[in-house]
Amino acid sequence: MKTDIEGKFLVEADSKQDSLIISFVGYITYALVIGDQRDFVIQLEIDEEQQKLDEVVVVGFGTQKKTTMVGAVSSVSVGEIRKVSTPSLSNTIGGKIAGVITRQASGEPGYDAASVYIRGIASISGGRNPLVIVDGVERELQTYWNTINIEEIADFTVLKDATATAVYGNRGANGVIVITTKRGAVGKPRVTFRSEFATVSPLRVPKVIDAYEYASLHNEALANIGEAPRYTSEELNKFKDGSDPYIYPNVDWYDVVLKKNTKQTINNLGVSGGTEYVKYYVNLGYTLQEGIYNESSLNNFKTNALLNRYQFRSNVDMQLAPDFTLNLGLSGIVSGTNYPGVGTQSAFAIMELVTPLMYPLTNPDGSAPGAIGVDGAVNPYTLLTQMGYTKQFYNTLVSNLNFKWDLSSWLPGLAVRGLVAYDVVDITQNIRTKSPETYHYTRDVATGEDIYTLVSSESALGYGLANENYKTLYGDLSITYDKAIGAHSLSALLLGNKREFTNVNAGSSIANLPERRQGLVGRLTYNYDMRYLLELNAGYNGSENFPKGKQYGLFPSVGAGWVVSNEHFWNKSIVNMLKLRASYGLVGNDQIGGGRFLFLSSYNKSAAGYVYGLNQNNSIGGKSEGSVGNLNVTWEKAYKSNVGADIELFNSAVSFQGDYFYELRKDQLLRRSSVPWYSGYPTGVIPYGNIGTTSNWGVEGSLQVRKTTGSGFYYSFLGNFTYTKNKVIENDVPYIYEHQNPRGHAIGASSGYIATGFFRDEADIANSPSQSIFGTYGPGDIKYQDLNENGRIDLEDITFFGEYGPEPLVMYGFGTTLAWKGFDASVFFTGAANRDFFYGAGWPMRPFFAGVGKYNVLREYYDNRWVPGENNADAIYPAIRAASENNYISSSLWRKNGNYLRIKNAEVGYTFDSHITSRVGVSNLRLFVQGTNLHTWDHIKAIDPESNYGTGAHPISRNINFGINVIF
Repeated sequence: MKTDIEGKFLVEADSKQDSLIISFVGYITYALVIGDQRDFVIQLEIDEEQQKLDEVVVVGFGTQKKTTMVGAVSSVSVGEIRKVSTPSLSNTIGGKIAGVITRQASGEPGYDAASVYIRGIASISGGRNPLVIVDGVERELQTYWNTINIEEIADFTVLKDATATAVYGNRGANGVIVITTKRGAVGKPRVTFRSEFATVSPLRVPKVIDAYEYASLHNEALANIGEAPRYTSEELNKFKDGSDPYIYPNVDWYDVVLKKNTKQTINNLGVSGGTEYVKYYVNLGYTLQEGIYNESSLNNFKTNALLNRYQFRSNVDMQLAPDFTLNLGLSGIVSGTNYPGVGTQSAFAIMELVTPLMYPLTNPDGSAPGAIGVDGAVNPYTLLTQMGYTKQFYNTLVSNLNFKWDLSSWLPGLAVRGLVAYDVVDITQNIRTKSPETYHYTRDVATGEDIYTLVSSESALGYGLANENYKTLYGDLSITYDKAIGAHSLSALLLGNKREFTNVNAGSSIANLPERRQGLVGRLTYNYDMRYLLELNAGYNGSENFPKGKQYGLFPSVGAGWVVSNEHFWNKSIVNMLKLRASYGLVGNDQIGGGRFLFLSSYNKSAAGYVYGLNQNNSIGGKSEGSVGNLNVTWEKAYKSNVGADIELFNSAVSFQGDYFYELRKDQLLRRSSVPWYSGYPTGVIPYGNIGTTSNWGVEGSLQVRKTTGSGFYYSFLGNFTYTKNKVIENDVPYIYEHQNPRGHAIGASSGYIATGFFRDEADIANSPSQSIFGTYGPGDIKYQDLNENGRIDLEDITFFGEYGPEPLVMYGFGTTLAWKGFDASVFFTGAANRDFFYGAGWPMRPFFAGVGKYNVLREYYDNRWVPGENNADAIYPAIRAASENNYISSSLWRKNGNYLRIKNAEVGYTFDSHITSRVGVSNLRLFVQGTNLHTWDHIKAIDPESNYGTGAHPISRNINFGINVIF
């Protein structure tokens, strides 16, 4: 029986006693007696039990039923990630998927993506990013996946263990993210419009000391080395009271350069629908993200950062014959970004460099101030507003054409599938920079006359062009078989694929050579009576980047499961589902670092030669080794084990998924450290070898509670937890003392000296091991531990004190959602732990290291430093001392706890009664307000805890977002 587009149908009955049976896949069958009634409105109820049995999960190269899947696979709903207002998809998933660890170090428009790691880090030098598959195709180029519109996503899944990732062979060791975009469904056109507008505020902008404090600190630094003060008390008062702001300025450059608030808007219009022959989904998106830089009204061009992104996606499914379907997918992203003439890194570096008393904001006559013979000859405001701009244009086009030919008429369960994809990315930069006109201002002491000295002359806007172009061609062909015979169910997959990536505008002939990969994939799954599960996977693939005869590898895996709750003896009244699973396998990582074609040796034809002749004025060029090839170079090998359990209780109101995993990562590419200099190899020529080995283990879990009461009140709780721990087993680094052995420490663990406190006085210095290796030092300076007990601090006392490394090893998230009578509210917390943070080489935390009076000083240091003559029991940082090598070497004193807990997002919304909205043709209308990054609890305080080592860069933001969602 077929219905019309609204589900209406007509049927003739012979008798009033006849019964009508209505059934539909996924719904409980409904029966009624005809009687005298002629019109019926029938609402089928969802068959939740059958839906659970039929629920599928996206996996590598296909889907599997959730109940019989044995791999470690997690997913997050689009509704959950939509609660974070951001143009970057990677910033929505932290803490929301077990096994995923993220860190967002920058909030710069267009460059605010988070680093993403699946089950932590296991490679010392190779690539650590997960493989990203979008609509069946590897699409990592220029972080394309990160720019996908959230509204276009149907499914976001993470594959973690060997059973789930072995099909990707030498590309799957770091885990796989699989994104599937939305498609149309049979029905009348469904139009969805969503619009959001957010006010954006930068978080944790560095707080620096003012001019009076800076000048006082300058005097203190000189006093600590026995020199006279630089500033008199009268001059200090002028900095303090602002009575002479041009000669004694007091400028907070962060406050001057950065806005307090800016804006962001994300808008989408989607249409879907179709018939049983043609289904379609189309979406248009527009995103605007404004930067935080103030601009000058004197310019006729923009210098603030600005992102404009236009997105289009179309997915069309065509049933060309009863057994043949064709699918076409097209997606385009056109992004235009604007930035100041100097890069963000330079902008924040100059704000660190220029002190509050170096310049006024403007000279008395309004000209831009400059300086003669000092670092930072241009002040930050002039640098950001008067040195031109750069425009970047990113144009991305991705396309899919795939088919399915159902051969069940020949052999039930047999099908052939094929896919072809072509992607193009074009990046163009227009660079328009200039030099500003600046003057150094002074005043004649005797006459009071203003004196202006030209520092730099203005130049016209220049023009520079940079262009990158990449293209990717991918194809695969597969045969699948799926058959159930009684209690036995069997499925199989055999697939061949090939991928070619070309850097069209490469700067060298080697880089221009296409990168090619090809291989075969096999999968076999079996289950008996939905109780006993077995899965075999294998990827056999290769890359042209390795020596001939060693380009291909086999990556097998095996997984098994037991659905205990389907046993006849099991009582499902409390635990209605319990599945135990385990897997083991080998996966590879061909992103080994070190460049391409490492099996080839290279030679430098333009090396320095020798001179000869009577006056030594004749020369001949020479040749030298460039690199020594390794004929055995290969990919990293990851041996992965996993055991897990899936549990559902109280009729699935509570669900839990937990896993323990262990990975041994071998054959990591490292340049040998144990080759001595007298072997004849220059430092840069020492060959690479697959000699590194690490281990990584951990546990992860997710808990979800969902319940709707009889009165219609809905509540849910979602929690995720990921714990990882890695260590170096072998990295070829030689050592003399055990405390300098890197083996057994975390990947990326920091090394240096162990700080034991501060010298109290000269007597303390005299009774402690000598630290003369660092030059002069005194009371208030850092005291170090003499690990080798030779009576002095030297290079042999360097050890590993960083316990974790720069990336968090633990990530978690938890939150709740409440809904009742159209109102809904939710809040979600994310947190990270087991991360070391170091202020590192951040100049504002190492005052006067480059010389007295250079670089800004963070208030964090100023308020917590060791001060002569005061009670320093609570001092955290050493005394101020000009160019102190003793205090500013790498040591444990600068290590901070990088743990944090953040209110990642909160949302309140109201959905209007459909009986009211339907009168104006609206089936659903929802208004909402969201908040992102609302509050953070951490130990660092001075800058954001997710920042890179140092003293911060472009800050991340807090968003207050207002939106509307309308469905017609």
